Amino acid sequence: MPEEKDDKGFKVIDRRGVEATPEPPSPPPKPPPGENPSSAVSEGGSPPPPADVQSEKGRAEPRSTALRVPRFLDFVQSLQMGAMVGLGMLQGPDGQRPPVDLPAAKDAIDLLGILQEKTKGNLTKEEEEVLREGLYHLRMGYMAVINAPPTGQGKEGNQR
Repeated sequence: MPEEKDDKGFKVIDRRGVEATPEPPSPPPKPPPGENPSSAVSEGGSPPPPADVQSEKGRAEPRSTALRVPRFLDFVQSLQMGAMVGLGMLQGPDGQRPPVDLPAAKDAIDLLGILQEKTKGNLTKEEEEVLREGLYHLRMGYMAVINAPPTGQGKEGNQR
């Protein structure tokens, strides 16, 4: 029952299961007056691709980070940085260390542990190593903060 006509003149069309036809691409924008059109647009009618930079492994990577697709390691390093901030391991731009936030650091470390567990066997050697080494150092840093004596009590607090 793909089409029904109502007695008021409305037509109901069932489009479930019908693929939509893609819209034709829009024409490229015209260069501003006075600009040489051949320098802005290549012979094919599209702008030239952005210049790429060769990475250490020989792969071409985009020069601009705004257009770059995030990688798995970017996500891992973001979580690692959050844990390091929570542990007070990083200095701010003013040279001050942020206050220790153990619950936030533990959450980030736990997320990295879950990520390591769930991606086992699906990572490159580099990704696996960064995740494993980072987790090790963050866990050791967490234990060091937990086992550190409370602030303000050092050798002076033990004297009579």
